[in-house]
Amino acid sequence: MKREIRKSHNYGLTLVELLIGLTLSLLILGGAVSVFISSKESFRLEEDLSAMQENFRFIADRLNKDLSMVGYTGCAMPYVDNTPTVDAFVAGIGVTDVIQGVEGGANPDTLTVSFALPESGIPIIDGGATLASPLYVSKNLPLYNALSDNFSSGSPVPVTLLVGNCDHANIFLVTGVADATTPNGFDGGSISHATGVTIGGVSNTSTTLSDRYGASDVNTASAFELESVTYQITTVSGVTGLYESRNGGANQLVLDNVTDFQVLYGIDSSTSEDGNADHYVDWSGTLRISDITSLKVTLTMIVSQQNGNDVTRDYSFTVKLRDMGLDV
Repeated sequence: MKREIRKSHNYGLTLVELLIGLTLSLLILGGAVSVFISSKESFRLEEDLSAMQENFRFIADRLNKDLSMVGYTGCAMPYVDNTPTVDAFVAGIGVTDVIQGVEGGANPDTLTVSFALPESGIPIIDGGATLASPLYVSKNLPLYNALSDNFSSGSPVPVTLLVGNCDHANIFLVTGVADATTPNGFDGGSISHATGVTIGGVSNTSTTLSDRYGASDVNTASAFELESVTYQITTVSGVTGLYESRNGGANQLVLDNVTDFQVLYGIDSSTSEDGNADHYVDWSGTLRISDITSLKVTLTMIVSQQNGNDVTRDYSFTVKLRDMGLDV
C-alpha cells in the first residue's frame, strides 16, 4: 500500500498586494510627515509670535517714553487759567508744533513729536526780551558743561534749547557759551542765541525773546534741551522697518520687519474738556493740537514666513498725552 504524498504550496505576495501595501505605507508615512511638518511650523510660528510680542513690548515702551512727553515745556503743572505760547526763533528746523503728523492713507503714516528733556533743565538767572543775548545761567550743571564741550570742539553741532516759564516759551539755536559774571554778581555762564550764525545748516531768525526770563522781580525760568523725534517706515541699506530721526539727524533703526505704522489722534471734543478722547481721527481730521489728548499707534509686523509669504500681525497701543492745553 502506497502512501499518498501531498505537496504543500507556499504562495508569496502577489505584485498587486505588494503595491497595495506600499501605497498604504506611503499614505501613512505621508500623513505622519504632514503632521510633523504642520506641528513644526505651528511650533515655529508660536516661537516667532512670542519673539514678536517681546519686540512689540520693547517698541511700545520705547515710543511711550517719547510720546508721553509731548508738549512738556518745563512747567510741571497743567495750564489752566491761560494758554502759554511757544515761539520758535529757529530757521531750518521744524520744532514749532509739538505734534506734527503726515497722513499716509494706504501707506504708513509719519509722526513728529517735540518736547523738553526734563533731566536737562538749568535755571535761568537773568535774560530775555530786555536782554536779547545772552541768557545767564548757573554753571557746573550737565547741560551747560555739555554745551561748553560742544562749542570748544571746533566743529560744534546744532543744539536747540527751549527756555520758558508757565506763560511763555521760546525755542532757539545756541550759538555760543561762555563763562560770565551774571547780573546778580556771581560767576556763572552765558548762553548766546545770536542771529547771522549758522551751525549745521540751522540759524536763528531773532534774538528778541517773548519774556524776560529768570529776572527775580518777574518770574523764574529754566532752559531745557529740546528733543524733536520723527518716526516713519523707511528702508535704509536694504533693511525695512520703523526708524526714528532725532533733531533732524540720520534715521536710526528702532525695529526691523515693521511694514506699517498708523497713528490715530484722540480728540477731546466735550465742552467740559475732561482730557479724555471722545473719538479718534487721522491727521487729516484733526482740529487743534490742544484738543489732542492721546495717540493710538498700530504697527504691522512680520512674524514669520510660510510658503514664501509673510505672516503679519497688527499690534496697537494707546498713549495718554500730558494735559497741557498747549496751543502753538
